[in-house]
Amino acid sequence: MKTLSDKWSAFLSTKPETGMDYQVVAVTLRDGRKIEDVAVVGARSIGEVRGHDDIPFEPDDIVGIELTHNRWKFRR
Repeated sequence: MKTLSDKWSAFLSTKPETGMDYQVVAVTLRDGRKIEDVAVVGARSIGEVRGHDDIPFEPDDIVGIELTHNRWKFRR
Protein backbone atom coordinates (compact mmCIF):
# COMPACT_ATOMS: atom_id res chain seq x y z
CA MET A 1 0.00 0.00 0.00
CA LYS A 2 1.03 3.58 -0.59
CA THR A 3 -0.29 6.62 1.27
CA LEU A 4 -1.96 9.58 -0.42
CA SER A 5 -0.94 13.14 0.41
CA ASP A 6 -3.02 15.06 2.92
CA LYS A 7 -4.48 17.09 0.03
CA TRP A 8 -5.92 14.04 -1.75
CA SER A 9 -6.96 12.34 1.45
CA ALA A 10 -8.93 15.43 2.49
CA PHE A 11 -10.53 15.59 -0.97
CA LEU A 12 -11.61 11.94 -0.91
CA SER A 13 -12.89 12.12 2.66
CA THR A 14 -15.64 14.47 1.42
CA LYS A 15 -16.72 12.11 -1.37
CA PRO A 16 -19.03 9.08 -1.24
CA GLU A 17 -17.65 5.58 -0.84
CA THR A 18 -17.87 2.92 -3.54
CA GLY A 19 -18.21 0.27 -0.85
CA MET A 20 -17.58 -0.09 2.84
CA ASP A 21 -14.53 2.11 3.58
CA TYR A 22 -13.17 2.18 0.03
CA GLN A 23 -13.45 4.25 -3.13
CA VAL A 24 -12.54 3.39 -6.70
CA VAL A 25 -10.96 6.26 -8.58
CA ALA A 26 -9.03 7.18 -11.70
CA VAL A 27 -5.85 9.14 -11.13
CA THR A 28 -4.14 11.52 -13.53
CA LEU A 29 -0.39 11.67 -13.21
CA ARG A 30 2.06 14.49 -13.77
CA ASP A 31 3.25 12.89 -17.03
CA GLY A 32 -0.32 12.89 -18.41
CA ARG A 33 -1.09 9.20 -17.93
CA LYS A 34 -4.48 8.28 -16.53
CA ILE A 35 -4.63 5.18 -14.35
CA GLU A 36 -8.11 3.67 -14.03
CA ASP A 37 -9.50 1.42 -11.30
CA VAL A 38 -7.42 2.48 -8.32
CA ALA A 39 -8.83 1.25 -5.00
CA VAL A 40 -8.35 3.72 -2.15
CA VAL A 41 -8.96 2.46 1.38
CA GLY A 42 -10.13 4.80 4.11
CA ALA A 43 -9.66 7.84 1.83
CA ARG A 44 -5.95 7.49 2.62
CA SER A 45 -4.21 4.39 1.27
CA ILE A 46 -3.84 3.13 -2.28
CA GLY A 47 -4.62 -0.53 -1.80
CA GLU A 48 -4.65 -1.94 -5.30
CA VAL A 49 -4.69 -1.07 -8.99
CA ARG A 50 -6.70 -3.36 -11.22
CA GLY A 51 -4.49 -5.44 -13.50
CA HIS A 52 -1.25 -4.64 -11.64
CA ASP A 53 0.66 -6.64 -9.06
CA ASP A 54 1.96 -3.44 -7.51
CA ILE A 55 1.11 0.27 -7.48
CA PRO A 56 2.52 1.53 -10.83
CA PHE A 57 2.97 5.15 -9.74
CA GLU A 58 4.02 7.28 -6.78
CA PRO A 59 1.38 9.24 -4.86
CA ASP A 60 3.44 12.43 -5.28
CA ASP A 61 2.92 12.16 -9.07
CA ILE A 62 -0.88 12.51 -8.79
CA VAL A 63 -2.28 15.76 -10.19
CA GLY A 64 -5.94 14.72 -10.35
CA ILE A 65 -8.36 12.21 -8.86
CA GLU A 66 -11.81 11.36 -10.22
CA LEU A 67 -14.24 9.03 -8.51
CA THR A 68 -15.46 6.34 -10.89
CA HIS A 69 -16.98 3.78 -8.51
CA ASN A 70 -16.05 1.02 -11.01
CA ARG A 71 -16.31 -2.25 -9.13
CA TRP A 72 -14.22 -5.37 -9.61
CA LYS A 73 -13.21 -8.37 -7.53
CA PHE A 74 -10.20 -7.36 -5.46
CA ARG A 75 -7.44 -9.77 -4.62
CA ARG A 76 -8.01 -11.48 -1.31
